[in-house]
Amino acid sequence: MEEMVNSRYLLMLLVAAAMLLPPLLAWGEHIYLRHGEVSGKRRVLYLLLYFVLIHAVVFGAAYVRGLYFQMVTLDYAIRHLGFGLICALIAPFFCCLILESDITPHGLQKYSRRLFRDVRRYSQYVVRSAGAYLRAEVVNSYLDWLWWLIEPLCMMLIYTFIFGYVFGSSEPNFSVFVFIGLIMWNFFSRNISYSVNAISLNLPIITRVYLPKYMLLATQILVNGFKLMVSYGITFVMILLFRIPLTVHILWAVPLLFLLFLFTFAVGTFLMHYGVYVKDLSHVVGIVLNMMMYLSGVFYSMNRLPAPFDGLLGTFNPMAFLMSAMRDALLYGTMPDWGVYFGWLCASLIIAAVGLYTIYYNENAYAKIS
Repeated sequence: MEEMVNSRYLLMLLVAAAMLLPPLLAWGEHIYLRHGEVSGKRRVLYLLLYFVLIHAVVFGAAYVRGLYFQMVTLDYAIRHLGFGLICALIAPFFCCLILESDITPHGLQKYSRRLFRDVRRYSQYVVRSAGAYLRAEVVNSYLDWLWWLIEPLCMMLIYTFIFGYVFGSSEPNFSVFVFIGLIMWNFFSRNISYSVNAISLNLPIITRVYLPKYMLLATQILVNGFKLMVSYGITFVMILLFRIPLTVHILWAVPLLFLLFLFTFAVGTFLMHYGVYVKDLSHVVGIVLNMMMYLSGVFYSMNRLPAPFDGLLGTFNPMAFLMSAMRDALLYGTMPDWGVYFGWLCASLIIAAVGLYTIYYNENAYAKIS
């Protein structure tokens, strides 16, 4: 009886979140794109607009699929919330183009052309800078590049012993299981930690020559991406040693890695910007990363969590989804959830677009403030 009551309260909480969070997210994004230059009356009208618009789309899609309000379950509420959040990320772009005279298709084209021009012009800098960083990292080391192999292997052995033997985890091929989660998490956390202080760490560069500030983050992602690829080479060797069957679903590793890189870059662009203005942000990010590590299934499978928390974390925690999907593709021969993948792909593209727009709009002030 107590479990039924708790489940009912959880369902009510999820329904409330599904009704309120997407409109609030869309409203906040609209205000953000206008840099807060919206009057009080228009703010209220925009909030009502997004409430009606987003729920009309979500309930309309549910009706087409044969899902009705009286059939609300935990799974339905989770999917409703997820679809609503995706709509909330997309809707402000179109609404701003229609309702705001300062945001025009011509302006979007201008920023898009500038982005492609900068990527083409500075891509060689990113590659050469990443290569120089990698060479400098091992120039005074006795073991040279072998550290890129030794470090993840040692961490894998430590966590395998602690969680596999001390805590008795029963995951099949646990060593490879942990290794995949560990290298993906290290890639994400290192880039995110760096992005907070990327501007201040590179002041001697940005005060002397013009460089799109997000190229600093792209360089670090390329450095850590190279190490990630080395670690994936070890992963495939381990798969062969443990005689884990390979299936065609192994090809899913490519789009999953692309999403990992894109999501990391998208979040990093925001942290780059706010790291200039909020000096304590690095401490906050460190705490959030520690919390996320234990909620992302680095050392355990999301299936071990009781419902509906397995579905919630597996859907709304992108790192949990990416690690689970990568393990499914490489170890278990199953394909990831297409819906969740494309949901996070759309979200990452939009977050990256807003983050790049923010950096372009404010980049002239970074050197003065830092």
